Amino acid sequence: MNTDVEFHIRQNYPWNKLPANVKQSVGNSQREYEKHVQLYSIRNQLRFRNNLVRHVRKDERKYYEELLKYSRDHLMLYPYHLSDIMVKGLRITPFSYYISIMEDIMNVEKSYDSLPNFTAADCLRLLGIGRNQYIDLMNQCRSSKKFFRRKTARDLLPSKPVEISVEPWWVAQTGYITEDDIR
Repeated sequence: MNTDVEFHIRQNYPWNKLPANVKQSVGNSQREYEKHVQLYSIRNQLRFRNNLVRHVRKDERKYYEELLKYSRDHLMLYPYHLSDIMVKGLRITPFSYYISIMEDIMNVEKSYDSLPNFTAADCLRLLGIGRNQYIDLMNQCRSSKKFFRRKTARDLLPSKPVEISVEPWWVAQTGYITEDDIR
């Protein structure tokens, strides 16, 4: 993506206020510009409100679902800055997000080193799964494949987050998590 296009997206320029050279760089196509807006917003995990993407996409929930899918596919950090929407609206907690990432990489038998450093650190903090624990889980998963009592990667992953101490400077917000979400 062109840096000029990114700059104008970041500054929330609608199509009709774009300079001619930027319009030309996206092929004088409003639809192409809208694709760039959507891609830029999802890549940078931007909030739907107060952003140009709200004029491009009409369904806020679907936008956040795509953002979450993109983040998960690219092994990105949980979007904590959007946690009010992720937990209350989509009911996706950091724990469930990282469980799904770990399940995905275990199913395709990727190494733990394929996780970016900050994502791996967050997995360790929430799931208690570091490099050595991941290797043990993968060995258990592979050995169970040899026998008929096949355990899925999901069965081997923790069912509850690691016990953490709540710091006094944290901001706590209520969410609605059901027992089904925990399972």
